[in-house]
Order: sequence, then structure tokens, then C-alpha cells
Amino acid sequence: MTSGSAPAVPSGHVCWSYDDPAVFDARAQRFLLAGLDAGERVRYVTAEPEDVAVARWRAVPRLRAALGSGAAEVVSVRGTYGERHVVDPAGQVATYATLTDAALADGHAGLRVAADATTLVVTAEQRDAFARYEHLVDRFMRDRPMSAACGYDRRALGDEAIEELACLHPSADPGATLFHLYAGADDLVLTGELDTSNHDVFDAALTRAHLDGTPADLVIHADGLRFVDHRNLTHLNRYAARRGGTVTLHTPLTSAARLVELLGLRRIRVEVAR
Repeated sequence: MTSGSAPAVPSGHVCWSYDDPAVFDARAQRFLLAGLDAGERVRYVTAEPEDVAVARWRAVPRLRAALGSGAAEVVSVRGTYGERHVVDPAGQVATYATLTDAALADGHAGLRVAADATTLVVTAEQRDAFARYEHLVDRFMRDRPMSAACGYDRRALGDEAIEELACLHPSADPGATLFHLYAGADDLVLTGELDTSNHDVFDAALTRAHLDGTPADLVIHADGLRFVDHRNLTHLNRYAARRGGTVTLHTPLTSAARLVELLGLRRIRVEVAR
């Protein structure tokens, strides 16, 4: 992809926040039933004890049948990871790569996962690791037949923590975040609004966007960026300096080009989309 081309918007990696676990469960069931309709294997990672969730699933005939055939499975997040587990980002992606390959080998069209990841992001250390994983798995899903819905309990985490995670998804519930920074075909895609209220979250998101092994010169496709202020552009310039390269920001915002020039941000080149 060239720096001037518009990237396709990824689908199938969404962030949900909830106040009522029953609401998340209902959304997850609909999401996974759609996966069964598409011929995918589906996986539900639940915060509940596994037997409780399985019993509820068995009350739905299609899910009961899918559990029996191996087209669906239910696993407990605590039973799988234990308490206060810190995810290994690359290792977690490798796990889902293996599960995706297994689904394809068994004749399914792909893998679809709904996961309540709340207990994996409670501490700052957990959240930092899991946010890096969110970006890596988003990049994985661009090329492989996997989709995922990630759920977070707002009561346990608070709005700020959810924003840190939601912004690294291509889509999220309305109000969860003002911007999205996610994997493009080659580099990054940036949409939404960056202002004083979220500059710290943007700075953290840049760091967590796992780009090890990629060229130092980075392209960010920001055709969907509606606003960016000087503080966030300064974060972007510092990020480019840490990588030892430059950032080409492809955006329709002529104001971004003016700010970069006025501030002397030499690591940023703005290509104004027409």
C-alpha cells in the first residue's frame, strides 16, 4: 500500500464495555451465533465458572448442538489463565494462530472469539501487556480468518482504563474512546479526534502499537482523523524520534500541516488528502 491510498477498514475486532454481565453474555451469544452461520468455529472465554456458562449455553439449541459437534467451546478465563495473569502478547497471538489453524484443518471457515478479558487488565502491568496484545492480534486478524469481540466490565475498570483498550480496536461502543489507532495493511490507521482530553491515552497507544521489526519510517493513514491538536502532534514527533525515523501522516486536515510547520516538528511529514 502506498502512503496515499485509502486503507480498507478492518472488521471483526470490536471492543465492548458493559455494566451488566448478562448484557455482555447476550451480545456474545449473538456474535458467536453469527459465526456459526458463517461456518466458523466459535469460542467463548467467560468470566464465570465454565460449568455455569456451559449450562446456560446448553439451553440454546443451536449452541448445545455446536458444543456437541466441536464447532463451539466455552472456557473460563480464570481456569485458563489463573488470577492476576500478565499476558505475553506474542505468545497469546501464537495461541490464537494455532487455534485458527486447527479450525481450518477441521473444515471450518475460521475462528470467532468472544472474550470477557476484565480480569486480565485490572493492574497497570496487566493492562500494558494486554493493550500490546490487542494491537498484535488486530494485525494478525487482518490476514487470517479470525474475528474477536473483547469485553470489559466498566464497574471493575473505570472509563479511563477502558479507553486505553478501546482505542486500539477498529471499532468500539459509542463513547468508549474519541479515537482509534489500529493495524493497517502495512502500518497504522488513525481515526477520530485527538485533543487535550486524550493526549496521554494517544501517547500510550503509540507506545503499545507493537511495531518491532518494521521500518523506522512509518506511515499513518489518518483519512478519518477529524481533529488533532499541537500536543498530540508533539507526541507523534517524539514517537518518531524514539524509533529513529519519521512519520508520514496522510490526512485531510490542512491544520495539521500548518501546526507541524509552526512547531518545527521535523520528524513528521503531512500529506494532505484531497
